Amino acid sequence: MTSLIIVFITTTFWRILYRYRWKLRYMYYVAREKYRDNVQRPDNAGNSSYYFDAFVSYADKDRRFVIELVKRLEKDHNLKLCIHHRDFIPGTGVADNITNAIHNSKRTVAFMTSHFLESYWCMFELNMARMEEIYSRNGENVSFLVVLEKLAIAKIPFSFMDLIENRSYLEYPENDDNDEVSAFRSKLAGTLRMRESDFRTSSSITTLLE
Repeated sequence: MTSLIIVFITTTFWRILYRYRWKLRYMYYVAREKYRDNVQRPDNAGNSSYYFDAFVSYADKDRRFVIELVKRLEKDHNLKLCIHHRDFIPGTGVADNITNAIHNSKRTVAFMTSHFLESYWCMFELNMARMEEIYSRNGENVSFLVVLEKLAIAKIPFSFMDLIENRSYLEYPENDDNDEVSAFRSKLAGTLRMRESDFRTSSSITTLLE
């Protein structure tokens, strides 16, 4: 009887840990951030309460394409974006860097491909962004997808399907037509600049993207 009780308690304990694993991870890394001195802090003297306009999440195999796009967005649209290889703090753990970047960015934009879905760290970033929405932004819609491969949509985990259903995403043009690509960059920049109150509602996002 005693052994059955122990098994029951142990099983229940691990189920609770699994169910709340992302919340626990998020809370842990946010708590660590508060006690570190070498993290980015928002510039309260500026117009934004966030250090970056957006944290850019992408798979390493898509890095060349994403970096070129980031350069154009920063140059042509005056955005301040956070990317791994340039803005992560040396000597700080990957998970700490990710949580810090998300916490100090107004948005998290994920470049969705099959490589992204296969990457542990990419999925970690997307899950941390969702935890940021729930526990630090009062339900504000922080996460935004850029779909580079349409086939990747069908493979997105169920827990993130609301981003598709609410149309919290943009599709990159299938061809390399300069006008379409330029229009895409302008739409993406406009989305990243949206006011928090507008970004909370899916109708506002849909209107912008159509």
